[in-house]
Amino acid sequence: MQPIVINVDGTTSTPDRTTENWYSYDGVENKWANAKTADGSMWVWIPRYAYKITYNDASDKSQGGTIDVVFLQGTSYLDKDGKDVTQENYVDEKGETGAYIVHPAFEDGSSTGYPNGEWRKKIEGIWVAKFEAGYQDADTAVNSNVGYSVTYGYGGSTTGDIQNNYYGEIQQGTKIKYPTFTASKPSMNYIGIGDSYDLCRDLTSTNAPYKLNGNKVDSHLTKNSEWGTVAYLTHSKYGRNGQEVTINNVSVNGENTVYEITGYAGASVSGGEVITNLTAIKNNEVKGSWTTTQGQKASTTGNIYGIYDLSGGIWEFTAGYIAIETGVYQDYGGSLKGESSEYKSKYEGTSSSDLTNYSNEGNVNRKGEAIWETSDSGNGVNSWNSDYSYFMNPDNPFIARGGLWLNTSYSGVFAFRNNDGCLSFGVGFRPVLVVE
Repeated sequence: MQPIVINVDGTTSTPDRTTENWYSYDGVENKWANAKTADGSMWVWIPRYAYKITYNDASDKSQGGTIDVVFLQGTSYLDKDGKDVTQENYVDEKGETGAYIVHPAFEDGSSTGYPNGEWRKKIEGIWVAKFEAGYQDADTAVNSNVGYSVTYGYGGSTTGDIQNNYYGEIQQGTKIKYPTFTASKPSMNYIGIGDSYDLCRDLTSTNAPYKLNGNKVDSHLTKNSEWGTVAYLTHSKYGRNGQEVTINNVSVNGENTVYEITGYAGASVSGGEVITNLTAIKNNEVKGSWTTTQGQKASTTGNIYGIYDLSGGIWEFTAGYIAIETGVYQDYGGSLKGESSEYKSKYEGTSSSDLTNYSNEGNVNRKGEAIWETSDSGNGVNSWNSDYSYFMNPDNPFIARGGLWLNTSYSGVFAFRNNDGCLSFGVGFRPVLVVE
């Protein structure tokens, strides 16, 4: 991975790290660190931090609030001044006294069963794909080591509709092409959750175009805890400081195909669908591309250094599922199935009711996932900013984040919705890298 500086036109250059201030998490400039892999895909650094949430209405968590963040030294619990942020007598920069929560995604959960989506050891941060997974141009795409295990959708059975994706007809066993994580690409849809999980684990393979060293870098499907790290940092003063991220509402609708385009923003926070075509995208004829003033409103920082497509675009699978292990869980889960680990989170609940599973005592105290801390119900639009909040059930045992380009005000960084895990035009994925 190569650190990069992004120019106003989207081109990149390599910074002189000895003299150039190539990144900043200062609450003013908010120039998050970016890097590029060999294929041109872009990644954004989320550094280890602790957080504290103050609700606007303590009796109704859906009404929003503020999130204060303190960055930590190395893998410690210490702020820049060497003070332990987890102590009750900790005094933050606002002069307020009280303990902060070290975000679980940066913590070691190996001895406790990963109850909040922790990693296998303490880490200094994670690299998150800057854009949701997109289809690489057909003439440059490379086959992965993962074959399609599920080639049907819209019906929840093995006899459902066969789908065509960007490259043509999907056939079982056909190798899935590696995605790109760049702007102005059709979002990679028509892939089930199990295959998404396996593909993200395969990004460090020697034949992958990213040229990541699998002995030093781990790749995996984003967990809800890792989605939460981005959502909380975005809402803090080091991101948008409470301002809602603008929806990506740009899509390409063709015969038997529907694609969202990565790295765009609507003209308003919750703007309705903008339909275009791939030729117009390639000719830069569509307003709201990621480097423009409008486009940057869809970034977690409000500038070109943030993460895109977290509101709208397409829903993004995350590596989470409820405990029931029958039906579509077996059909679509693939390698994702099993107990919690550093790669996936198993939640409690066997009821047919989203709300009942959401309220299960084994779930409600989970931290850091931008689910229970930023909503008050598992069935409705009860997340912050009136985002979707539908929890899992046996018919839809998996979970996706962020919303669809069509969802207007219901999309957002705090949105979550249950999903059956099969192929769809409306769901894709995003990976995370951990450098060890």
